Amino acid sequence: MNASKVKVCPADEKIPLHQSIPLGFQHTIIAILGSITVPLIVSASVGLTPQQTIFFVSAVIFSGGIATILASLNVIPRTSPLLPMVMGANFAVASVIVVTLKNATSINMGFRLVAGATIVAGVFCFLIAPFWMKLRRFFPPLVVGTNLMVLGVALLPNTYHWIMASNAHHQTARVNHGALMLALGVFVFHLLVSKYLKGFLGDLSILLALVLGTVVAAFMGLVNFQPVQDAPWFSLILPFHYGLPKFDLTVIISFVIVMILSMVAVSGTSMGIHNIVGKEMTDMQFGKTMKTLGLVTLIAGFFNGVQNTAFVENVGILELAKKKSRYATAAAGIILVGIGLTPKFSALISVVPKPVLGGVGFALFGVVIGSAANILKQVDLKAGHNMLIVGISIGMCMLPAVYPNFYANYPTLIQNIFGSGILAGALTSITLNIFFNWKTIMGTKTVAKAEKKQVPMTDEAVVNHG
Repeated sequence: MNASKVKVCPADEKIPLHQSIPLGFQHTIIAILGSITVPLIVSASVGLTPQQTIFFVSAVIFSGGIATILASLNVIPRTSPLLPMVMGANFAVASVIVVTLKNATSINMGFRLVAGATIVAGVFCFLIAPFWMKLRRFFPPLVVGTNLMVLGVALLPNTYHWIMASNAHHQTARVNHGALMLALGVFVFHLLVSKYLKGFLGDLSILLALVLGTVVAAFMGLVNFQPVQDAPWFSLILPFHYGLPKFDLTVIISFVIVMILSMVAVSGTSMGIHNIVGKEMTDMQFGKTMKTLGLVTLIAGFFNGVQNTAFVENVGILELAKKKSRYATAAAGIILVGIGLTPKFSALISVVPKPVLGGVGFALFGVVIGSAANILKQVDLKAGHNMLIVGISIGMCMLPAVYPNFYANYPTLIQNIFGSGILAGALTSITLNIFFNWKTIMGTKTVAKAEKKQVPMTDEAVVNHG
């Protein structure tokens, strides 16, 4: 057979720059929208200064760019899955970072603790990667769907806090009429764009809503552009911006738990990508995916970023695109790195008013809940105690949101884990599933090889957000 006619995997197709850059830019826009949510949630929750917020946004975008490059190209031998996989900040880690920063003696010390725990979580993921395939039977669709539901429920209150703006977290306060109208306008505009715009513009509905909302807010006098004017056009992201990392066991345990949840999500997303590009999901390939996740999380810790995940939104773009080359996502990674080195861009993101964020918050977090419902459709909730597992897990997730100081009299480890609705709900679902479905779990061991060849559960919904 003529070598030129040998079929090349779509993921490995080398495409020219005039194709890879536009395709990469499309991935970049979606990745930025996914990445900036975590630093914005943390900033609003702990009161970061504009300078701290700008650096945090830059570090997260920069780290996501490096992660995407390492997933797409063979930069570090024997680790990359060589997939068109766009990576970035994990939603699930936001609440753990907030707790860590609030409990720390200072913001600087808090970020040093976050860096240390992120580095350890990355090392943990890298070391456990060869054995992860055998452990996946403990995370069936019931657990994955419940954890995703927990994630959405735990994050949704941020929408209300953003709408309340300066009155956030004051349960007896009233909403400002102007803030409510602004949030409602952004919300309605997003709905209209989502319904009537198709294709690429439809995918940018959240971005369009943020831009319009910020412009309107500027006319209302709600936007302070001084941080944008003061921010430089270029600045390096240097390792350990806040000082050498600190290692605290209680914080590390919380971050490792989130890392496990991220491994579950990335497992599903990567299997979906393998199916789209027609690449075989071997044990070695699976291990490389987890190794990359561990490495990029380790690197993120060095640069004061956060744990990474694979963005499922970009999988949707990949599925619709005619070219499914990893060189396009590599281009996206390079663009993200460049944006991360441009503080003025991060400053522009940081000045978006909270009510505007509240207007798109329902879409950002509500779709996570919808995705969870989509996964749980595969589960027979009437069988065994599956309904009980879902219900109790969501209940444990909501407790810290209703009573933030519920565990204040307990040791720090208990506060860090169960004081986070995401961790509390996730651990509850995993533990109850093992308790009620132990025989079923152990029975799946005999069919593990067969499962690898099956089309995975609709991993369009297995998020990182985080």
